[in-house]
This record gives sequence, C-alpha cells and structure tokens, in this order.
Amino acid sequence: MLPIKNILMLILVAALGVGIYGCEANDSDDSVVTTPNNPNPNNPDDQDNDGIPDDEDNCPAFANNDQRDQDNDGIGDACDDDIDGDGVPNDPDNCPWVSNTDQTDTDMDGIGDACDENTDTDGDGIDDGDDNCPLVVNHSQADSDMDGIGDACDDDRDGDGVPNDNDNCPFVANNDQVDTDMDGVGDACEDDTDGDGVLDPDDNCVFVPNPGQEDLDGDNVGDVCDDDDDGDGTNDGNDECPVQPGPPENDGCPVDEDTDTDGDGVPDDLDNCPNTANADQLDSDGDGIGDVCDDDGFTCNADSTYQPLTTPDYEASGNSLGACIACGVTEASSMVDGNDASFATINVGLAVGYGGTEIRATAVDAANDFTGINRIGMVISDPASALLNLSLLGDFLTLRFYDDGEEVDSATVGGGLLGLELLGLSLAGDQRFLSAEITDETPAFDEIQLDYAGALNANASLRVHRVCAGNDPEDAP
Repeated sequence: MLPIKNILMLILVAALGVGIYGCEANDSDDSVVTTPNNPNPNNPDDQDNDGIPDDEDNCPAFANNDQRDQDNDGIGDACDDDIDGDGVPNDPDNCPWVSNTDQTDTDMDGIGDACDENTDTDGDGIDDGDDNCPLVVNHSQADSDMDGIGDACDDDRDGDGVPNDNDNCPFVANNDQVDTDMDGVGDACEDDTDGDGVLDPDDNCVFVPNPGQEDLDGDNVGDVCDDDDDGDGTNDGNDECPVQPGPPENDGCPVDEDTDTDGDGVPDDLDNCPNTANADQLDSDGDGIGDVCDDDGFTCNADSTYQPLTTPDYEASGNSLGACIACGVTEASSMVDGNDASFATINVGLAVGYGGTEIRATAVDAANDFTGINRIGMVISDPASALLNLSLLGDFLTLRFYDDGEEVDSATVGGGLLGLELLGLSLAGDQRFLSAEITDETPAFDEIQLDYAGALNANASLRVHRVCAGNDPEDAP
C-alpha cells in the first residue's frame, strides 16, 4: 500500500497536466483559438503532438503541422494574437488575415475595405467594380456623355471639352459656348436664345431679339431677320421699296399703272413688249423682244441665244425618202452658209404609201458631238402659208439624231422625252424654229436630220433657213 502522501502527489501532477495541455488550437480562417491542446506526455519534445519538434515548432503548444505564419513574425497563425501583423489584435480586427492598420470600413458592414470583396465605398448600393462613381453616391448612374464616368463625379459631364464649372451648358455638348443673349446660358440649352421673352419654338427670329414678332409678309420669318420683308421676291438689299411689294423688273417697287401701257404688271421701261400684254415676258430667241411682238419671228445669229451651224464645221445634204415622185432637196448647202436670206427647199411631188424628203446637217469632224446645249432644230417656213401649224404638219415631220451614222434618237409631235415644238410666235413673221429639247438622257450625236414624209403627201414644200442650237433663255449661261 502506497503512503497517503504519495497518492496526493500523483493527483496534483495529474491536475497540472490537464491545466497545461487540455485545449486544442483552431487554425481556420474565420477565427483564431489560442488555447494549447493535444498534450503528449509520452513525447515531451512535441508537446502538441503535431509531428513537429517543439524546438522547430512556431506554435509548440498548438497543433499546426502546416506551420502557417501570415505575417512572418515567427509565431504561427494558430497561436498568434495578431495574425496579419498590423498591430490590431485578431478579435477586434475587421480584416484579421489582411494587414489594415487603419481598419477602414467605408460601407460599415464590419468587413474592412482591404478584405471586403463586395466593397461599396460610397454606400449607394452599387459595388465599386460596377459603380461609375465609386467614391460619390449616385444611385442613378447617369452618364450624359457615355464616357464611363458618372455625371456625379465627371468634371466634363457633356464631354465637349469644357469643364463643368466653365460650361454654359454643362449637360449639352457645345464646345463653341455660343450665348447669343449673353445671359450665361448657352444657346444649345437655352429656351429663349435671343432673350426677347419669346420662347424659341414660338419665336419667328430665334437668334435676333424681336419681342413684337413683326412679320410684314406673313411668312413666319420676322422682319428683323427676313431678307425679303415684303415677300415680293426681291431681297431687301436690292429692293428699292423693301416694305412695299413690287415686281423684280421694277426693283421691287409697286408698278405705277401710268407707266405700264399694256397693263401686264411690267413697267414699260422693262417690258419686252410694252404695248402688248405678256406678263411671262417669253422671249424664245433671246433677242430682247417678246415673242408676242417679235416681228422678226425667231432669231438665230451669233448675238442671240441660239447660234447657226455653218460651214466649214458643218455640211448639208438631202435626198428623197421612200416611194416619192418628184421629191428632193434644192440648195441644201444654203442652210449652213450663214446667209439669212438664203434657204434650202424640201420638195415633195407625190408620196405613194410612205414617202417624202429628208435633209440633214452633219459635223465635218465626227468627233465634234453637239455639247453644252439643251435645244436644237431647224428654222423653217412654208412658202404656201405665212403661219405654220404644227398640228397639221406634225404627222409629216420627224427630227432624227445620228452619231457616227447610226440613229440614236428621234423627236416627233407628242413624242415623249423628245417632242417637237414650234418657237417664234409672231403673227407678222413666217419663220418658225422647229426644235426638240435636249436632255441629259439624250445620247451623244453629231448629225441632225429632218424628215418631211408621210402617206399620200402631194405637192408640198418647206424652206429650211438655218440649223440652230443653243440654250433656252432661262438656261443660257
């Protein structure tokens, strides 16, 4: 039997052992337990029984066979009161595994910014990674210039190169900063650009102040910004009577009836037929005499709108066409000799079936196509009648156009794009310009031919005085 003294000693030793080795370390990332554990009385050189001798173990009293030491201070994380070494003990540290001495926690969620994977620095409910203003609250994420920087923190919200503080339209791009009424608000975002008290949508002069909105001619353009106040077609700068409408021929002034003999609205000194009413002032040959009073009929010379085709650049010829007895052309060259008094004559004796006569003018140089004109034809007259009638002649007349000997187009009465017309309407003149309008769609040509032919056409003749080409007066250069 052991003495009572020895039994008491054994109990005391056992109690001490439990006190020293009775707790186990927890090395998880979520919390740190620094109570020693795993007493190993059978191996005093490895008291925590983690397989690492005490003299090499960075936590000899806490099992940590991974020997992890976050802050590299020689004390294992399992038993380190400040695992990240930032001077803040683990328990109050809001980032115990990441050094953050300042313990900043912007969104106040108890997790420091240094280790918060869902940081919302400005606390507007949008994570910094998605927030276009991570340091400024902006729930709407508005970004006017779509540059990825929210308006709340963008120094140039509209992206026009002018900083917000200096921009007179900070939300509307206007790098010119135009401010017509000098009110500090740029025109680009101004409701009343000219500052006249009339909002732009209702203002008939948006850029010029005119609170009265005067508009003499009622064209919705205010007088102060209207180039033609009286709306008569003559700009104010050239209008002798800018607030009284009048025809351009009278410098924009009303016509004095005492000086308008024929009452056509055109003053006598501007009227190309002062004694014959012709408000349209039509002058087909461009000789300054209106068609309704032009005694010379159609004029074709070097000084008029239309010029004659003459030798040596052009040559003329003619012959019978189809089944025709006593048909032909006399003096064909007269129509290109430049002499107004001479003429070629087309004669048709008796056409059986379809027959008649043709006469033509051809460029001597085949490469000399007709260019820069919009009308071409022949000046004709009828020795049997002082007044040609296209409706009667139309069934027998055709203008044909050739290029290098090949027909490329033709014109007849009522003939679509190319239709025959008779110009020169004077009752006193017997000459008419039988012509066709040349358009951009007309193929290039170097020869023009007139056919006078038809069925049962007998004892007819036409005189051809000239071949003329040029531009209608309103289109002449």
